[in-house]
Amino acid sequence: MKDQRAGESSQDGRPAQRFAEQLRALRSAAGDPSFRKMAGRSGRISHTTLHEAAAGTRFPSWETTREFVRACEADEALWRRRWEEAQRPVTAARFSGDGDPAPVVTASAPAEQGAVRVVEHPGAEDRVVTTRRRRLPWLNIAAVVLVVAVAAALGATVRGRSGADGSRAPTASPSPTASPSATGFSDSLIPGDSSRFVADVTIPDGTQVKVNAQFDKVWALANVGDVEWHNRYLARMEPTADGDGCRTPDRVPIGDTPPGEQVMIRVRVTAPSRPGKCWVSWKMVDEAGREYFPTRRPVYFMVTVTA
Repeated sequence: MKDQRAGESSQDGRPAQRFAEQLRALRSAAGDPSFRKMAGRSGRISHTTLHEAAAGTRFPSWETTREFVRACEADEALWRRRWEEAQRPVTAARFSGDGDPAPVVTASAPAEQGAVRVVEHPGAEDRVVTTRRRRLPWLNIAAVVLVVAVAAALGATVRGRSGADGSRAPTASPSPTASPSATGFSDSLIPGDSSRFVADVTIPDGTQVKVNAQFDKVWALANVGDVEWHNRYLARMEPTADGDGCRTPDRVPIGDTPPGEQVMIRVRVTAPSRPGKCWVSWKMVDEAGREYFPTRRPVYFMVTVTA
């Protein structure tokens, strides 16, 4: 589901620039992968869109931010909160202890570095009027809080009374609520199923191959869930290419793999007949073609074809 609250645009560029600084720091911590490599890991978004998010030219949507975070293997729940907080207004009214309004400093960037815009204190007459107006609502709020507290106490007394047969009425204990970061992100077709990319065993990204050359691409994947892998395949995400792209089978089998074990997956590739870039992505599917991890980024290979 696309979240368009950010709308990929912002009339004020400063939130986009501040959030872009955080995204650049995240990318740096992930080893500064190229935007093309990040787009390849995502399989859902272009390298141009990822570059714009890091440049701060406009505020990114959550879909763009999510793919950026996934490509850097960071915590989606944490970055969802950061994305939402980055769009909130930063300015807030402050008051001193005796009820007088304190000077308010604007949170937007000043015209000159180090400059601060301060709102002057109101006059004496204004302070008297505004203080009275401000205190009356607080009295009403205090009365409401008192009523709620009394009602809660009465409810607890009723729940604690014995039942009609003399046994104590059971009281329901509140169930713990897990935080978004604690619950994690479940996207598997089968509960408890999970996989982890281990390595490019052959043909690292960017390897140069000759036109029409044949080679074997091998990945290593690990079964890090609780479900045994059986009758699974890696399926090509893009249609089988013509002479301008790499030619491969539509899918290749994955050997049976129990939890905690690793498996090597091999695919025979024929390079295209003309020089250029060749990039093909793959996802794990069952015999009917259903993806086991529909929202995970695919495995892929990327080669440079030379004459």
